[in-house]
Amino acid sequence: MRSKIIVILIFALPVCYVLSCNRNSKTIANNQQEFPQSLASLGLFKGRIDSLLPARGVEIYQLSSTLFTDYAEKQRLIKLPAGKKLRLNGDGLPQFPEGTILAKTFFYSRAKKGKNIARHILETRILRLKNGHWSAGTYHWNQAQDRALYDPVSTEVNVNWLDKSNTVHRVKYHIPSARECVSCHQSSEEIIPIGPKGMNLNREIQVGKKKVNQLSYMQARGKLILEKHIDKISRLPDYENKNIDLEHRARAYLEINCAHCHSSNGMAYRQSIMLGYKVPVEQSGINFNKNNIVDRMGNMGQFHMPKLGTTVLDKQGIDLIRKYITSLN
Repeated sequence: MRSKIIVILIFALPVCYVLSCNRNSKTIANNQQEFPQSLASLGLFKGRIDSLLPARGVEIYQLSSTLFTDYAEKQRLIKLPAGKKLRLNGDGLPQFPEGTILAKTFFYSRAKKGKNIARHILETRILRLKNGHWSAGTYHWNQAQDRALYDPVSTEVNVNWLDKSNTVHRVKYHIPSARECVSCHQSSEEIIPIGPKGMNLNREIQVGKKKVNQLSYMQARGKLILEKHIDKISRLPDYENKNIDLEHRARAYLEINCAHCHSSNGMAYRQSIMLGYKVPVEQSGINFNKNNIVDRMGNMGQFHMPKLGTTVLDKQGIDLIRKYITSLN
């Protein structure tokens, strides 16, 4: 009898997990009507829109560790209202001024033209702060790459793309719906940004011929007020940097790919696993769930993790987490 109960529990746990991930009977307010029909109306780019050249007053920013999205490349932009600045006093999210726009454009390299690599731009995701609340919207790019229109409905696009070794891959890329965007960006009853935390912005970037600290650069550009010395702000490691120790790389991967849901305020708050970078491992539930973590990451389908945003396996990420889990034994 006892063995039967154990078997039932083993099969029931994943089902319970999926149900709890869809726990929100209340839909978080997402003011879709605030978004103009055309991406061009937001004034993010200058010249040909497919050049992805930031317009005046729009800044590119980079993250130390980034979300895996089927190997897509990304450009991240921030547009602040004239004369306004971010305020940062720690490792978490900055204080964003009213009217801030965060934009993330997803694209693949698809061909070579001389020294230039042609891009296939698929979508631009927008977070917009208005009346003290963030709204999420997605713009779908057309095949001609000369227009991107707002669309709250998900869709799939077949893409052939080139990796760094010039190998061609094919992916059925999923552009999320507005509801899916909210699922990941929700914190309690609000929508919030995920990536641009102080510790993920505190990194070196290339400016001209030299490397500079990104936070210092943003401050010098008049875009940021630092309320704490940079030395007092943590640095989230780049999980792809193999010169960094295994534990910190793995925890950084879990932070950016999983912790937005697996946190006390996220969609998976009822689970026994909290994956924030700063959560002590003994309090994270990683050890207790170690076998399940690798299994869920390594298999597509209903119980795959991350639940949203991927249609192919992140082989490098899975290998990293598998090695980390093994090290805990």
